[in-house]
Amino acid sequence: AALSAANHWYAPMASVFSSTYRNALKSVRETQVGMGAKVAPKEALNAVEKAADHLSEWQTLTNDGSVPKTPANLKTMTAQVSDVSQLLRQLRIFLPKIDALNLPYAELERLINRMASSRDVAQNLPRMRELQRFFAEKGVARIVGEAGSAVPTERIADAIEWAWLNTANDEILWEDSHLANFNSTTHNRVQKEFVEKDKEHLKITPDRIKRAAAEAAISMMNTYDTQYELVRREAQKRQRHISVRNLLRRAPNVLTAIRPCWTMSPLLVAETIPSGTKMFDVVIFDEASQIPPAEAIGSLARAPQAIIAGDDRQLPPTSFFGKQDPDVDDDADDDNYASPPLTEGMESILDVAKASPLREEMLQWHYRSLDARLIAFSNTHIYNKALTAFPSTELDNPISHHLVPLRSIPGLTSNISHPDEVSMVVDMIIQHARQHPTESLGVIAFGSRHAKNIDDALRQRLSELQDASIEDFFSEQADERFFVKNIERVQGDERDAIILSIGYHKNANGGLPYRFGPLNQEGGERRLNVAVTRARAKLHLVSSFSHYDMEPGRSSALGVELLRQYLEFAASDGTEMGASVSDVPLNPFELDVLNQLRDKGIPMTPQYGVAGYRIDFACGHPDQPGRMVMAIEADGASYHSGHTARERDRLRQEALESRGWRFHRIWSTDWFKNRDKEVNKAVKAWKRAVKDAENGYAPQTKQPAVNDSAADTPAPTKYAPPKRKGRRPYIDPGQPIDKYASYQLEALARWILSDTLLRTDDDLMDEMLKELGFKKLGSRIKAALQRAIDRVRAD
Repeated sequence: AALSAANHWYAPMASVFSSTYRNALKSVRETQVGMGAKVAPKEALNAVEKAADHLSEWQTLTNDGSVPKTPANLKTMTAQVSDVSQLLRQLRIFLPKIDALNLPYAELERLINRMASSRDVAQNLPRMRELQRFFAEKGVARIVGEAGSAVPTERIADAIEWAWLNTANDEILWEDSHLANFNSTTHNRVQKEFVEKDKEHLKITPDRIKRAAAEAAISMMNTYDTQYELVRREAQKRQRHISVRNLLRRAPNVLTAIRPCWTMSPLLVAETIPSGTKMFDVVIFDEASQIPPAEAIGSLARAPQAIIAGDDRQLPPTSFFGKQDPDVDDDADDDNYASPPLTEGMESILDVAKASPLREEMLQWHYRSLDARLIAFSNTHIYNKALTAFPSTELDNPISHHLVPLRSIPGLTSNISHPDEVSMVVDMIIQHARQHPTESLGVIAFGSRHAKNIDDALRQRLSELQDASIEDFFSEQADERFFVKNIERVQGDERDAIILSIGYHKNANGGLPYRFGPLNQEGGERRLNVAVTRARAKLHLVSSFSHYDMEPGRSSALGVELLRQYLEFAASDGTEMGASVSDVPLNPFELDVLNQLRDKGIPMTPQYGVAGYRIDFACGHPDQPGRMVMAIEADGASYHSGHTARERDRLRQEALESRGWRFHRIWSTDWFKNRDKEVNKAVKAWKRAVKDAENGYAPQTKQPAVNDSAADTPAPTKYAPPKRKGRRPYIDPGQPIDKYASYQLEALARWILSDTLLRTDDDLMDEMLKELGFKKLGSRIKAALQRAIDRVRAD
């Protein structure tokens, strides 16, 4: 009590003035073991208070304060402690790393409470043990063991999947040396070399073909010397030539060797080439859909093989103005004859070929249209989406509709083209010639009378303008000269821009007569297909009525119904079937590429395009929504769909680049090995593509115009024949022919031929004669030289 009362802020004073305080503090210091003489008053007070607590507790456990008393429930408590100890020993079986028997009571209490709150875990322990053994057998016990610490519990399934995939990847690389040794840098270099060599191969192929043809011609001249003399004599004549038909009959081998490829119409074949002979190896029909079977028979009879190329969805042989034979009875009884002719009911030789058991190949890649939207309508409605076309990067729509507001002109019938539409077309032609003089143009009219009206009006306008700046555009000598044609005459033509003028219009009462000429006939849709697919870059549709003026289903003619649909398509600027996103699901690799590059800020559109070909990923301009600047392709399904290396590694990329795309390749192997590096490479490529687009990058789709002025035309170089290899064999000229050994004559012939120029035996013999100094070619000299030439040719 003395310590407690004095142990406050006045304790120093008590130590001086209170003897009771000093004695109490001395007593504590003497009795407290280990405390020492310098114990602080506060520590002494704490020791006394703790001793008092112990004394009070001890007194509650004893009878008289000296001997502890036995608890009344000691046996029960002892049994309980024994039971608890036994349970804790059993617990070590399940928790071998925890010594529960020797844990402090507080820590043991926390452990038991945790176990009590997780009773479901105890029920699942057998299953957990089973899974542990299973994971150990599968080699993922380490990952499971790290669950909740190194690997978050919610990601344990992803971690196991990653471990499995990584192991599978390692096994694949171990078994496949090509994948294990794949290096994108090396592969890209090899790919680049292949592209260069492939282009070089195609560049020199014409020369190789010319050389092979020349060698074949020389061989024929040597073999058929009589024919050769006849052909050479006819070539030297100035007049009184024999007919080509007669010349072919008398010198077929040499003439076809000199000119191995002949181009002529089917009717000219019958007039020129003698019948009964198959002097050609193969006959090729181009635009076969326009060749009637009867006209093709003569060509087929003159070659053992035929290649029939054409499009049965384009124009058939022109028969619009023909009349049906009145003597033909369409309802004749089919039982009157056993087998109809093969060509019966066939419009063209192409139809006959398709009905015959011949091998058929469809060319699916569409090259003409620089924007896939130009072919989208035909591809959908005519070709059943079988064509492969490539999307463009351009924002501007390649298709536009120009609606002509018509005036009412008394006496003008609906079957005569309206002057207002003719005038608008002429205005568009003049505007194109002034603003786009380097881009070719063609005008297609739905009727021949409408085409003539446009042509006459254009000539009148040009005569009035007298504008020298556009004279070259309308020059007849232009490579792709301007034209005005009706549908029947336009197949096979193509231009950068096309103006398609319908010409038909409403009558004076505002009604639209459904008289659309050839479109009303069977096969009219084929004529429309030809008309709308002639443009490479731009198509301008001009009409005095819209699709709203045409009632769906009013006409049974497919061509008329497709005209209504095309008017609607053009009115939407071709957007209804423009570039779109495919609903094809992406695989995990493609999804990862998409997400990673989008996170870097690249506007990504997967599976971009139309018409059978889609870009894996189209990358847009950051500030111009809808404008695409770069195509990213991976080595996935699209890449492997290419049948040849040329298609996979050159043609597809060139087709995209020619339409304004920059191109970037991501190899999946590199992506798996170092994704961050590939992401950075793609981002850099995209930034370069954006910069190029802003700087006005445009593909070179046409060869630049050649300035043919005399000042800019280089002077022609003088032809220098190839030099002969090695030294001239030592042969003393002027000796009798018998003095020359055969090896000497053969060496001379080889030396002359070493310049690689092709010569007939007569030409070679003439040069050998000069080298030997002979003035005349006697029979003995000719025989000796011919033997030497034959041995050299045989070698």
